[in-house]
Amino acid sequence: MATETKTRSVPTRLASVVEALELRQPSVVTRATLSEILREADATLTSETVAERLVRLGWLLPLRTRDAWEFAPGARAGSFSGGDPWIELRALLTHDPAAPVAVAFDSAVWELGHATHQPTRPVLAHRRGWRLPPSLDARGVTFDWRLPTRQLRGLPVWTEATIVVAAAERPGAQGNWANADDWLRETFRAADLGAVITEARGRSISTLARLGYLAEWARRDDVADAIEAELPSRLPVTFLGPRERRQQWRGRWHVYDALLPR
Repeated sequence: MATETKTRSVPTRLASVVEALELRQPSVVTRATLSEILREADATLTSETVAERLVRLGWLLPLRTRDAWEFAPGARAGSFSGGDPWIELRALLTHDPAAPVAVAFDSAVWELGHATHQPTRPVLAHRRGWRLPPSLDARGVTFDWRLPTRQLRGLPVWTEATIVVAAAERPGAQGNWANADDWLRETFRAADLGAVITEARGRSISTLARLGYLAEWARRDDVADAIEAELPSRLPVTFLGPRERRQQWRGRWHVYDALLPR
């Protein structure tokens, strides 16, 4: 059965606006975007009026983020969403580019191409004292990362070094441990040794012990040796996973592991 295509009209007074949007191809359009286009076109319409009309005509699709819309270009042949799981994050960052939030944990692994399965729910990390707005509809985790994020497709994404250190510090926030063969070794393989040390230095003994063990398991002996040099000679017992499930003991790190596949 052929898919029905809905033709969208372009009134004369809005033609210059739609044309400018088609040239720019923004994922997200804000009221400020529309105001800028109207100024350039020397138009007398208000951004509020234009937004209302473009939504009604199907060129702009409403978002949960206030004063932001998804642009549905003519190439979509209808008022259909592009299916971008990060569209609300893009809207937030369009309003506030300095928002202390980043694609993290499972989602960062996926975005960096080190996993074959996308998390069922997007994962974002944010700094302490900042609250994840409900519009993002993602799992939020508080974590103070130290390394700059990487810009991928316009999104701030954790680097591999931050991912492995965060997984060691907050193993409960990192998912898909049963498939660590799929993602953990690949992530460690792509992590820069110096960056891992920078991200890890000064964190707790338990975090460093887990990180050293994860590095050894992932066959990054250089990282494991460098982390071991940061640890004291006498180590407390550390747990990777639930304390009641003491499945594997690793004496070098004094770690009980209940998460990694054997």
